[in-house]
Amino acid sequence: MRIKWGEQSREDLRKILEYVGANFGGRKAKSVLAEIRSQAEMLKDFPKLGSPFIKDEEFGIDYRAFSSRLNSIVYYIDGETVNIVTVWQTRRDIDSLKKQLCSH
Repeated sequence: MRIKWGEQSREDLRKILEYVGANFGGRKAKSVLAEIRSQAEMLKDFPKLGSPFIKDEEFGIDYRAFSSRLNSIVYYIDGETVNIVTVWQTRRDIDSLKKQLCSH
């Protein structure tokens, strides 16, 4: 399997790191980045590690979510590719994420 970071997931990651760096320092931001990347790498070998999250009926996409302490990696599997759609801060509203995923 290979990992593909989507545009939104890269932007989400940038925002998370910017926030953590500004509020907790660069060392903590590097730690958070390492943790998220490590989790993403685990999906190469165990793509179904995340829990089923939501199904986009229109496009037939089964999204999964793999959570850490404060963030969830939301992704779907397409053949041999794990497509990371977003990195979601767990304190944010989950319903707005579901709406975002299913509105194209």
